[in-house]
Amino acid sequence: MNPGECPPGAREARGRVAIGLPVFNGMPYLPQALSSLLAQDEPDIEIIISDNASDDSTEEYCRSVAAKDSRIRYERSATNQGAAANFQRVVSLSAAPFFAWAAHDDLYAPDFISSCLRVLEDHPGSGLCTTAHRVIDETGAFVKMSYEPPGLASPDLKTRLRAHLWRIGRLTLYGLWRRDVLERVGPPLPIWGSDVVLVWRALLVGPVETISRPLNDYRVFREKSVDATLFGLTAEESRAHFPHTRVLHDLRRASDGLDLTPDQLATADRVLRRWVLTRHYRELAFADLWVETRRFWAQGAHIRALALLPAMAVLSPRRSLEGVRRAIRYRCPASQTS
Repeated sequence: MNPGECPPGAREARGRVAIGLPVFNGMPYLPQALSSLLAQDEPDIEIIISDNASDDSTEEYCRSVAAKDSRIRYERSATNQGAAANFQRVVSLSAAPFFAWAAHDDLYAPDFISSCLRVLEDHPGSGLCTTAHRVIDETGAFVKMSYEPPGLASPDLKTRLRAHLWRIGRLTLYGLWRRDVLERVGPPLPIWGSDVVLVWRALLVGPVETISRPLNDYRVFREKSVDATLFGLTAEESRAHFPHTRVLHDLRRASDGLDLTPDQLATADRVLRRWVLTRHYRELAFADLWVETRRFWAQGAHIRALALLPAMAVLSPRRSLEGVRRAIRYRCPASQTS
């Protein structure tokens, strides 16, 4: 057995905080991300790398660093199971009372873990603490700031559910979790919007604390299609048809197995109904119609593509006009919709 590895499926707590790092073809960003995690000022940590059958130099690099630092454990899957399964696997490989997912292409401030840990210690009723994020691009250039709404920490269920949906937090899960809460709400599922559904489940059972300081640099990759994202989640060839609006169906089912009271279930249902009437949900519906329009146009089905324009115009006139201009300018290349 190689240094830094453990038997498949082994669960042992080597530290107070487990940092799970699921990765597939993580080079060249992985070394920077791992260095920032190893520089954490919280000493009692373990870093578990779950390699989803990478075919670049990720395995060689991970084995090398695991041999040099006892805080790192390296596990490798024989085949690519998809990102969702890898996120689940890295949780099952850990046993520490606190857990954090880390992305292989992100960067973390030295006090990321310790700051979240202090907040959770001060708020024993909260199951997750998350921070503000600096969004960066492929080159590391600053794009924008992303702040978590303070309403997530409200003791009122309606307030925190509305705070989540009214801005669709997709980075909230990249914080520090209490293991008992994470195991209750479950890791992300292989569905579109799995991060949104997971945080929704966490909010149903308790508050989520927020830190207004940006302690994480989240890297975004532009021009990534919806289908490519779905393939990354499931590792299966499939088309993403209306994935944004289907998240409503998954949110309705998200309360299953949480043993909520009738009042809590009724509150969640009222929040979802109200959300459907807002601009935020209309934007998601527009995004789905836009994906289908580009797909039809790329396939040469121009009449079918144009038939969707009236519905898009009703949902968002300004974005519809901008979309038509882009489609004409770039002629909707098929490579961006397949």
